[in-house]
Amino acid sequence: RAKPRGPLEPLVSFVHPESRLKAGDLGAHQPGRAQAADRGGQTSYQPPTEPKDKEKDLFARQIAEYLGQGVHGERCSGLMLFASHRMLGAIRDLLDTRTSRAVQHSAPIDLTGIQPRELEARIAQQLAV
Repeated sequence: RAKPRGPLEPLVSFVHPESRLKAGDLGAHQPGRAQAADRGGQTSYQPPTEPKDKEKDLFARQIAEYLGQGVHGERCSGLMLFASHRMLGAIRDLLDTRTSRAVQHSAPIDLTGIQPRELEARIAQQLAV
């Protein structure tokens, strides 16, 4: 909102087409790797990361960084986060302390594809819960 009681206005659009691709289209599944330590020949196993999980994490990082820039640049006084359960958790995990403190409300609800008029009503509904 540009004004405290003004209508919702889009500031930026985050589009991440990779998150809609099938795992096979994102790249080959990389097996876990064993890495020898400097001494003793010990190995440690790093489990593989699925391509879709990697893309989700990259997208969450992009959003968390944008939110952090807004808070640190004092372009907003508070945040409300609405995203699917998995994405909301990923974003919250990536927020720095100051940005986390600016979160006034969050809910695991996917509002992608909602028209602006309905969006405001859906957010008001979430805030009333």
